[in-house]
Amino acid sequence: MHDSWGKGLRTVGFNLLTEPWLPVVRLDGVRQEVGLAQALGQAARYRRLVGSTPTMTAALHRLLLALAHRVYRPLDGARWAELWRAREKEGLPQPELATYQDKFWSRFELFDPSRPFFQCPALDNEPGSTAKLVAHRATGSNRTLFDHTTADQRPLLQPAEAARWLVTTQAYDTSGTKQPYRTERSAEGGLGNRFGCVLVEGASLHETLLLNMQLYQPEAELPPRTTARDRPVWEASQPPDPHPDARAPLGWTDLLTWPSRRILLSTTVASGATLVDGVVLTPGTRMEGDLIDWEAMAAYRRPWLKGNKQGDFRAVTLDELRGVWRHSQELLLSSDPRWWNSWRGRLRAKGPLPAQEPQRQRPAALDHIADLVEDDHIAEDTVYTLRIFGQQLGDQGGDTYAWYEEAVPAPVALLRAESARVGYIIGYAVSLANDLGEQLKLMERQYSADFHRELTKDQDKKPTDLEIHYWPRLAAPFATFLRELGEAVRLGASETAPAERWGQAVSDLADKTAWQWLRGAPRRDRSLLTASAHFDDFQLARHQLQRTFRGGLARYSAPPEEDA
Repeated sequence: MHDSWGKGLRTVGFNLLTEPWLPVVRLDGVRQEVGLAQALGQAARYRRLVGSTPTMTAALHRLLLALAHRVYRPLDGARWAELWRAREKEGLPQPELATYQDKFWSRFELFDPSRPFFQCPALDNEPGSTAKLVAHRATGSNRTLFDHTTADQRPLLQPAEAARWLVTTQAYDTSGTKQPYRTERSAEGGLGNRFGCVLVEGASLHETLLLNMQLYQPEAELPPRTTARDRPVWEASQPPDPHPDARAPLGWTDLLTWPSRRILLSTTVASGATLVDGVVLTPGTRMEGDLIDWEAMAAYRRPWLKGNKQGDFRAVTLDELRGVWRHSQELLLSSDPRWWNSWRGRLRAKGPLPAQEPQRQRPAALDHIADLVEDDHIAEDTVYTLRIFGQQLGDQGGDTYAWYEEAVPAPVALLRAESARVGYIIGYAVSLANDLGEQLKLMERQYSADFHRELTKDQDKKPTDLEIHYWPRLAAPFATFLRELGEAVRLGASETAPAERWGQAVSDLADKTAWQWLRGAPRRDRSLLTASAHFDDFQLARHQLQRTFRGGLARYSAPPEEDA
């Protein structure tokens, strides 16, 4: 630690390379906080990096990945393999880390007077409450998840907590009106709000970092679009100008540490300890360009629109009710054309339904992992976990509605699958769940309509009780289906058996949900007869959907001779 002066008080320095602030879980399950250098250099000793919210977990991983790319560059295939093998020995190499640490030590000082980490020292506004920084606290009219701190309250933050929220806010701050540096008040939400952040999780933090690192050679423009001028925010030659601006990213590590806000922490000293007592938070840098051209920790899809037209690429995001497993094609499979997996496609299409869906793009790490199997660095029977993190903002974008974290199994065999059959089968599996869910919703809505219970637009947007009982229960059986499908692909066996087991599981769950609805409320006379009629209609639709599903499997599960 070192001392600096501010507000007439002696402020003790807090260097993020060595001070404990990153929350990790050791291999023995014990939680502790470590500095950036320890987290990177001893990553093989830790199981996971886990923040207090899903958004914090994602933001801290992105920060650590940016550091890893810079420390161990240039990163080509041979260098990656060397770092991968180090997980079983002494861990990530220390000489490069020590050299980098010596060169950029001062850039990681949280309270440095001239270059505070990830901050803008030129801001001269009056600091506001630290509640602006902490996502679960609210000031003014902003609604948040759990807490309602008033604007005149100034909670004190320990430096470690303030550092975690500083990094998280840069990635996930809400949109809307902010304190202006001079005149500009409006700000877009942090980039993290635009997509579900996909992290491939290995057996240790060491494996997780390597699995999510791209081949990184800025001088050779790797990853694509990365320029020789690429650098994370702390390597910039000058601190950011306090005025908001807009530009394209310089490359991958620039994007990982994108300065969407201009922030300056305010400190006080109590009993000899430095605490953060306020924050200035103003609009920062707006990203120019399309997200799909830059963001590699996201999955993308292009849906069908009316008239068989293709929509623009959309990043996969997380939903309050329906699991992200519904996007397993986009998350897991290579970018081959695929079958349209929604009943809406059949309703919207004019003329024959196209035989394939438009383009998709999975996270870049999964393309890399698929290639690593060819070089015997990863066994084909390996099953990793995809953790997807996201945040949903309120209708106006100025408040946090919900945080999400979901997990999807990622069998390496599926990542390497070359046959389009795998995509078709997953498409049919997701379509069956979607269609049964729509039929459950239709049963409940039509029953209400028979009694003239018209829903307002706001009510119509809300999930029905049946949907709440149905969708959350599908994640576990679908995960089993993906694992079994991956094993069938690896062994060259028929994919029919795991697909049929999934089909039976989702049909049984829909049936059970419908029976709970029918029996769950006391009904008599006309009410009972009407409910029974709609229940019977649902059962007819369920059996028809099962037949359609089995027909699709019969068409695509048996490999043709030339594809065997």
